[in-house]
Amino acid sequence: MRYVEVEMHPDRDVLHPVEVRLADDPSITRKAMHAFEGLADDTVALLTEVEGDLDRYREIVEASPEVHEYAVSGEETGFCYSRVDPTPFVEEMLEQRRSAPFVLQLPVEYTADGGRRLTLVGKEEDFVGAPVDVPDGVRMELVSTGPYEPQAGHVFSELTARQREVLETALELGYYETPREATHEEIAEVVGVEPGTVGKHLRNVESAVFSRYVR
Repeated sequence: MRYVEVEMHPDRDVLHPVEVRLADDPSITRKAMHAFEGLADDTVALLTEVEGDLDRYREIVEASPEVHEYAVSGEETGFCYSRVDPTPFVEEMLEQRRSAPFVLQLPVEYTADGGRRLTLVGKEEDFVGAPVDVPDGVRMELVSTGPYEPQAGHVFSELTARQREVLETALELGYYETPREATHEEIAEVVGVEPGTVGKHLRNVESAVFSRYVR
């Protein structure tokens, strides 16, 4: 396998309105995007990592009409789940992710100048033969390329499939909202396990993942 690392620099008018508001606020630093998925209702679910004033982050997303729901965990550093309306640029990125012959390795890191650093993984012949389809309003730069050597440092690499399912359900139901909007029993009903098992999974998730970032 081979990897290609690139930096993507979207113009301001290409960015999602919520991204613009967050980028304009000096009290918030976006660190990484750990998950993004297109949903059946044509919204997009995101899990991002940020540093700074998380209360200010909550104020911004709360006042953004493009955000349908959100949850924030942490104090000065934390993870933020949100479900938002996509822009044409976001829809194009999702379509390319679905149709490309290579895989986007998450997380996507935010650079100091507001860009995004992405790592793509696939067969060498797929990269050689793949068309370069850069969206309008986006500048793309090659950072590095070479043989792909998997690393175990991914933020979710220590989680089992069941732990990820419990975490995603907890976020969707508002378990990490303040005040909490879901109980272990409600999460258990969706996932199909006992409430005690939900509590155990969430404790393991928080120990394995959140403790790395929340001090």
